Amino acid sequence: MTAELDELLACVESVKAKQQRLVIVTGKPGSGKTQKLRELAARKKWDYVDCRLLVTDEFLELLPTLRATRAPAVMGEILSGYDADVLLLDRLQSLFVPALHLDPLQLLRKLSERFVLVAAWPGFYENGYLCFQRLGETEPLRFDARDLTVWTVNEPAASGLA
Repeated sequence: MTAELDELLACVESVKAKQQRLVIVTGKPGSGKTQKLRELAARKKWDYVDCRLLVTDEFLELLPTLRATRAPAVMGEILSGYDADVLLLDRLQSLFVPALHLDPLQLLRKLSERFVLVAAWPGFYENGYLCFQRLGETEPLRFDARDLTVWTVNEPAASGLA
């Protein structure tokens, strides 16, 4: 296992005793967030979960005004069907669709009270805030993450090719 994965595993171990057991993995598009999650899934026998699977018909049938409050229960039931110590969540961007009426970080916080989660954030981390840029919007959404464990994928070394 690489030193980088060892570092990520140490982050996961550090959150296991907390109330919110959540590690956010950040990095630029193409930096390897998904690859790191898949490597952990293979090596540790943890479950890799595509968040698109959490947006079920049952969830979509809820009144939009109820979705934010009911999402942790509905999506938690799906996650409870997995049999792993840690769940690796990818494709979080599906939770940012405005029609879902969700605060994805708040949802992750609530779910992490029941499960140990490692989530690949589809945006960037800056000055204590997780940011997500929606298509067509000029300003990114900003979420206070100063109390969270955030791990950033190291950028691959430049190849030297022009």
